[in-house]
Amino acid sequence: MKARFTTEQPAVRWQPLDNGMVDVTVCLNGQEITEENAQMVDKEQYITATDTYWEYDFHQFREKAESISQAAVEKNPEKYLEYQPLQEKTLEQKLQEQDENIRMLTECLLEMSEAVYV
Repeated sequence: MKARFTTEQPAVRWQPLDNGMVDVTVCLNGQEITEENAQMVDKEQYITATDTYWEYDFHQFREKAESISQAAVEKNPEKYLEYQPLQEKTLEQKLQEQDENIRMLTECLLEMSEAVYV
């Protein structure tokens, strides 16, 4: 993804949060771009405005601080341009997995008991 800023950005911005998480912003391959835009002042009267900004390959994510290393991100920020943090399973997903495991183990137990007691 591309992002535009009014000022030059560091390659990596590391922002620790109070809840044990960290916000990571990666800005690479910055280019200073100048655009001229015509803006209407009065009826049929235009002025040319010049806008200058920085455009970067950009990625921002939030991750558990224990799961990621600031030194690793700063050493190789290109690797983190596509990084996707692991999503924690919801309570419903965890319960469904437990239910499936219980069913599978029950079936195994029944099969084993048939084999032993026949």
